[in-house]
Amino acid sequence: MKLDILKEAKIILDKFNNNGYEAYIVGGCVRDLLLGKTPKDYDITTNASPKETMELFKEYKTIPTGIKYGTVTVIINNTPIEVTTFRKEGKYIKNRKPESVEFLSSIEEDLSRRDFTINAMAYNEKSGLIDLFEGRQDLEKGIIRVVGDGKERFKEDAIRILRAYRFVGRYDFKIEEDTLAAIKQNMHFLNNVAKERIIPEIKEIFESGMDINKMDFITVLFPVIKECFNTYQNNKYHMQNVGEHTYKTFNNIDNVFHLKMTMLLHDIGKIKTKTTDAENIDHFYNHSDISRKMAKNILDDFKFDNETKYKILTLIKNHDKYMAPKNKYVKEKLGEFGEELFFDLIKVRIADDESKNHELVKDNLKRFRDTEEFAKRVIKNKEPYRISDLKINGDYIISLGFTGKDVGEILKYLLSEVIEDKDKNDKNKLIELVREYKK
Repeated sequence: MKLDILKEAKIILDKFNNNGYEAYIVGGCVRDLLLGKTPKDYDITTNASPKETMELFKEYKTIPTGIKYGTVTVIINNTPIEVTTFRKEGKYIKNRKPESVEFLSSIEEDLSRRDFTINAMAYNEKSGLIDLFEGRQDLEKGIIRVVGDGKERFKEDAIRILRAYRFVGRYDFKIEEDTLAAIKQNMHFLNNVAKERIIPEIKEIFESGMDINKMDFITVLFPVIKECFNTYQNNKYHMQNVGEHTYKTFNNIDNVFHLKMTMLLHDIGKIKTKTTDAENIDHFYNHSDISRKMAKNILDDFKFDNETKYKILTLIKNHDKYMAPKNKYVKEKLGEFGEELFFDLIKVRIADDESKNHELVKDNLKRFRDTEEFAKRVIKNKEPYRISDLKINGDYIISLGFTGKDVGEILKYLLSEVIEDKDKNDKNKLIELVREYKK
């Protein structure tokens, strides 16, 4: 068989092979080519040492990106391609990284240390496809199967557990039975993985649209969710415990990472705020604020970036607050949150209520959708809802003789007037309003 590989990758393979070395494209790029997909990037493995690779490609830019582990990045036509010497890892430290690596001379040994059969294939035009572990067959069957002993493989580097689920989500594959058993047996080792390695993996899993009920790792990474399953909700709006409700909302929301994380954490405060009245009805007063505080600790621990963290925490804090298709409300909230986050909040409200007693929340759902349509009309008609939409600005207010905090207060006052009546957003009318304010 012949694979249609990237021109720059072929240049590298040919240069190695023409100079007495072995070299192959390997791993994910081979897998994607066999699936008829365009690889995001290419990896090449060779029996040349890192020093020999840098010498051989001295006419190109080379970067010793992971020289300790045998990796050199070769850049051709502004395309970076990682080239790694055949290797095997030594003992792993805390289930996440090898203590050392040993360079090898055999492609067979190199492939035998890889994670899954579908990633343990290599190719060049001379040798064709090298598939020692029936990876191509597993691709055709839609199976994720570990190379070698699953217990050892996941113990070596527990991030492989999340990679397995990533491939399930990306390709709609199934995890082979023995591999899944090994994953579940070693799931606790995920607690040893650096948090910054976990986020990219779960981001791709969440955005794949995979059913959260198949994500066995959730309660390991987020133990608070396990407590949610033990928090029952005896009131007319809920038919499930907090954990079941959470999972349903997660599946109801768009496949966007910050929205998925919002639904995962939006009700965790209920485990701390539950009260039961004299009629045996459960209440969760102030749970939104408590959920936000608890979520912040989790997001900080996982080292989320500030922008994503802000979105998630804002949505959690407001997920249970008033919302209606009214002029003042919609324009003030569009100004407060911005368009993207305001529409995200509507999605959160809908996903949340669609997971409750449908008969009791059907009016709410209509109100949320009406609010969405109202906001879209405001934006389409370019109705003012921000200070920047006003026909006069702070500099003009200053030119009228105002200084300091008065400038900001006047702009807020003008905006409130314009929100009530968009026709007041006229320069002369605004100036008159400023004069009235001064009096």
